[in-house]
Amino acid sequence: MAHTAKARFNKPMVVGSILGTARAAPVTARTYEDCEQPPEIGHGNARITVDESEEFVTAHYSCDAGYRLEGQVDFRCDIDSDEWQIKELPRCVAG
Repeated sequence: MAHTAKARFNKPMVVGSILGTARAAPVTARTYEDCEQPPEIGHGNARITVDESEEFVTAHYSCDAGYRLEGQVDFRCDIDSDEWQIKELPRCVAG
């Protein structure tokens, strides 16, 4: 799935849902626009964080109530290359 919109991340951390409106808890006014939004998964969402060194953005996937996650939970995006390091997306399955 191709995504063209860039995610807007506040330093040092942004927490939100890729399926809803992101809520930011900025410590400073500095912002940067790196990494496209992580891919969406059915019946789930991703919480976004930026590491303290500001080298990576991480998507932490979870599932809606009544679903369980199969596969890798966390994926990184390198801020310099703007690329998510995802080989296979996790899935949310009923149960």
